[in-house]
Amino acid sequence: MSDETSQPTPARESARTRARRLAIAILFSVILLIPRLRRLRRHPKAWLVLRIVVATAGVALIWRFARLGGGPASLAVGLALLIVGVVVRARPEKKTVDDVARELDALVVVNGGDFSGDGNQHSDVSIAVGTERLVVLTRAHQRLAEIPLGATRQISTGLAGANGHRSSAVWELRIDWESEGCETARFRFQGTFAEHLARVAGQTIISVWKKSLPVIPT
Repeated sequence: MSDETSQPTPARESARTRARRLAIAILFSVILLIPRLRRLRRHPKAWLVLRIVVATAGVALIWRFARLGGGPASLAVGLALLIVGVVVRARPEKKTVDDVARELDALVVVNGGDFSGDGNQHSDVSIAVGTERLVVLTRAHQRLAEIPLGATRQISTGLAGANGHRSSAVWELRIDWESEGCETARFRFQGTFAEHLARVAGQTIISVWKKSLPVIPT
């Protein structure tokens, strides 16, 4: 008699089977949704709409629990949805250096240090070196200035200042070009690797600049 009662009934076993299958189906659905959610998260407007929908669903579940009652599971799910809708923000895809180089048709992107030119000063810039122009970019890849290589007259690299310590030396890359007058851009590098960064940027730009100069027949 005890053996008969200890064995699960067919109805109970069927309920367990259905619950197991439902849990597996939900798990696979979540796994399949993760890549789509990641792609959607890269688009701020679409992600904002989804956040509003998720937060609204969470508020509805919490309201239903408060007014009509229910199990703690509905309250937990409602709170989780509300938190996700409020906290999880969009994460736009950031451009890489290679992406910027392709967009600007640049050969290479080099470190530009601190830029000053045309009355503007910006820190931590980069220089996209193309066959016809140099494009000065901010850390967020916004354009600050364009220097036409064909109008460039001089490119020089040298020590701008020092305080007795090599680590505090300031090296400067200077570019002069003509554009309704004489224009000058200065790129300053500080720290232990200041000289290395300045020389790499200068030599890279000079190598491309010399190739762009017109050949004068003799």
